[in-house]
Amino acid sequence: MKNTLRNSMLVVVLSIATLAMARANDFYLSVKSGDNRTVDLFVEQSNHPMSISFEDARGEILYNYDYKKLPSSAKRYKFDNLPNGTYFFVLEDDIKIERVPVVFTNTKTIVEREKGEIVYKPYFRKDNNVISVNILTIDQSPVSIKVYNERTNALVHEEVLKTGKSVGKRFDFSTIGAGSYRFEVVHNGSTFYKTVSL
Repeated sequence: MKNTLRNSMLVVVLSIATLAMARANDFYLSVKSGDNRTVDLFVEQSNHPMSISFEDARGEILYNYDYKKLPSSAKRYKFDNLPNGTYFFVLEDDIKIERVPVVFTNTKTIVEREKGEIVYKPYFRKDNNVISVNILTIDQSPVSIKVYNERTNALVHEEVLKTGKSVGKRFDFSTIGAGSYRFEVVHNGSTFYKTVSL
């Protein structure tokens, strides 16, 4: 089965940059004048699900809220009780996860947008028995893809993709037959899972 699946796959490089640009919710942070522990978050309104969280340097979530759609474009956060240190605003939608450091000192708050990190999520598309997986890799770092048979937990395919700023892979399951398959996509230390039933 593993050889059949491997032989039936085609590697294609697909650009999903247009999709990401059309759906990405750009945002910016502003420190309130005269109150350095109040931070305003401005986000483009969206009808798509979004999660906004605030983490400490250890990754502990201090605040999290999931929106089915973002009702307003401005949110105000007061951090009077937090000790000095580095924290992170994390915004996540179905396209990407963006993490921006915010540093609190005794006298000021510094938003370090230039030190922010963006991890793009894989995009899955199903066309009959063909599953396409695409992911933006702006830094051109490798992407690992594993496919497991959901019923037996057997690994049916494993591959590392190393091409360009966006990569894609088509999986043709037409010779394998019906079933559920679990995809595991690893990029830049983040792991994403998707189960597809055929």
